[in-house]
Amino acid sequence: MNNSSGNFFYSDKHFLGAKDRQPPTVEDLQRQITSGDFSYINKLRYYAKGIRGCDSFWRAKTEELESWIDYHISQGHGPPTLFMTFSCAENWWPDLRRLMIELEKEAGNQQQVTLLEQNNRTAMAKSAKRFTLYVSDFFLKRSKLFLNTVVKNGMRIEYYWARVEFAPGRGQIHLHLLGIGRDRSYLVDFHRAPTEDEKVQVLEDYAEQVLDMTADVDIDDNFKGQTRPDSTSSPLERRYCECPKFDKRTKEEDCRGLSQECMCHLCNQYCLGTNIRNVPRVCRFDYGKETKYGEKDTPGKVHRPVAAIVVDKRGIEHFQMKRTKSRKVVQHSRTMLQTWRANCDTQILIYRSDPYRPNTTEIENVCNYVVAYAGKKHHTSKHEKDAIQNIILR
Repeated sequence: MNNSSGNFFYSDKHFLGAKDRQPPTVEDLQRQITSGDFSYINKLRYYAKGIRGCDSFWRAKTEELESWIDYHISQGHGPPTLFMTFSCAENWWPDLRRLMIELEKEAGNQQQVTLLEQNNRTAMAKSAKRFTLYVSDFFLKRSKLFLNTVVKNGMRIEYYWARVEFAPGRGQIHLHLLGIGRDRSYLVDFHRAPTEDEKVQVLEDYAEQVLDMTADVDIDDNFKGQTRPDSTSSPLERRYCECPKFDKRTKEEDCRGLSQECMCHLCNQYCLGTNIRNVPRVCRFDYGKETKYGEKDTPGKVHRPVAAIVVDKRGIEHFQMKRTKSRKVVQHSRTMLQTWRANCDTQILIYRSDPYRPNTTEIENVCNYVVAYAGKKHHTSKHEKDAIQNIILR
């Protein structure tokens, strides 16, 4: 964008002036800043909104999300009630494997085709990395269909805002979604409930009866699905339509198998971070503390005999369901998990104000929490201006 539109920045009358005007030198800019004129910096920051990845770009995207929220509240639709994340099982989905086989055939890689037809997972991972554009296109088409069917009908989401992101360092595509529920009666019941226990019960009924959510699944907390032999199958390799006719027992087993494969939290560098003192780290998703720096052997979440509302370090309230079996299973919706057939987190957003007269500060605090995931972290306007100013003055 800089190469194609940079001249426009210097020539347009809304930025620096006429076409015949020479761009300012560094000395000119230094004199402007010294005299208190920051117009150039402000124009540069405004122009940068169109450059992907910069601070101005992410601030603009955050403002778009906040505007979307404000609009729906003003229209009486209520605040966002659900926050969900959908990951891509690029090494497992059968339709994606079929696509990879077709692409490898066109490329003349017959040996790779043979391995893919034999369900070789190493070959599947290799093809997925080779044809990343097709993986992303497949994911987007699958997501749009899923959002307009299962999410809107099965999860009763009337309005949603979604954003695609690629995991840092790994390039894995996933989707963040902020949804406004069709039925907001539980918000009213939650607000009117006189005691904390009754408020928790309202959320629990909504989570179980409407969203089909659970955190009480019996899985092996030390299981690592990526190490399974090629000869063994995984529930991720089956389409939802290929699952046997569901009764209660077979549905529970399918959910358990999917939870084992993709809803078991194993701490890594992403959630533990680093520190210069090499002391044991704490998982930022509350799965505990490692015994020794680098071990990544966090114990998981504490068992809960009953559901509860807990407050994290940032002061944000979270609804935690009953957990008596696994300490590392991620709270999820069974309906979403079975139909999406890959990692899909589901969180209920909590508001204590009257849903018909929402507290704007409370909504803003919850939205800031969501934006931290759905929009990339960025510097403040002051930090960005200071950085540009320091570069010019040097």
